[in-house]
Amino acid sequence: MSGCIRECAEAQSKDFGIIATEKGWNLYVCGNGGSKPQHALLLASDIDSDTCIRYIDRFLMFYIRTADPLTRTATWLNKMEGGIDYLRNVVVEDSLNMGEAWEQDMQLLVDSYRCEWKAAVEDPEIRKRFVHFVNAPEERDETVRFETLRGQKKAADWNLKTH
Repeated sequence: MSGCIRECAEAQSKDFGIIATEKGWNLYVCGNGGSKPQHALLLASDIDSDTCIRYIDRFLMFYIRTADPLTRTATWLNKMEGGIDYLRNVVVEDSLNMGEAWEQDMQLLVDSYRCEWKAAVEDPEIRKRFVHFVNAPEERDETVRFETLRGQKKAADWNLKTH
């Protein structure tokens, strides 16, 4: 998300990104960083926050349901017959009449989300697996070595042998 048209957060290099306008948000989709960078394309302009979230939900669910595993959104769009115009028709105009179903599917994903790190903090049994990374001298994992770097304790590289 970028708060202005200067786009400092590089929203157009992401799978989806939004940029603030005087009238709301511009929603960009199918950007790509990495070895084959590609700017995202404008899906909708000057939309309000609720509409923006609704379009993002639809876009993501359409992608999840139709893209091959591990396919980046830019590659998915590049191979899509009709390109951004077809995608806009599907997401914004709801030409497949799937928008409401995709929004419900996304809500199910949101409702079932479970943060693994929160669970690790809250569950003592899971937290035990990380105790050797805390200042806890009562239990030692002899397979984990530590070293000092710039005055701070850190886990030693596992693949380096000690002499």
